[in-house]
Amino acid sequence: FTNLAMLVVALATALALDQFFGGVAFLAANPSLLTAVAKFSFCSAIGQSAIFFTMANFDPLLVTTVTTTRKIFSVLLDIVSRGYVLNPTQWSGIAVASLGVLGELQEKFGKKAHNKKG
Repeated sequence: FTNLAMLVVALATALALDQFFGGVAFLAANPSLLTAVAKFSFCSAIGQSAIFFTMANFDPLLVTTVTTTRKIFSVLLDIVSRGYVLNPTQWSGIAVASLGVLGELQEKFGKKAHNKKG
């Protein structure tokens, strides 16, 4: 229901700001964009549903780990796909974020393994 609520809010906002019909006209004039917008919307809805499922069924640490990992991989995919070159400071930022995620995982799953042994 969250995606439906966001649709209603976005539609109401676009209508209130007089942006809706201009957007529809723009998409009608550029049909290739309509396909891209539809794909983006579909992927966003699926991704958000996956996050909500994770939130409902797992603890906050796992949700944080999943969302942070997704963001790191999104950044890495963007870097590779666009051919960006990063300087050492930028790579160190990615490394710190990745080490933080690995630390969270080790803390969560390392305790479980330790508790099973003891």
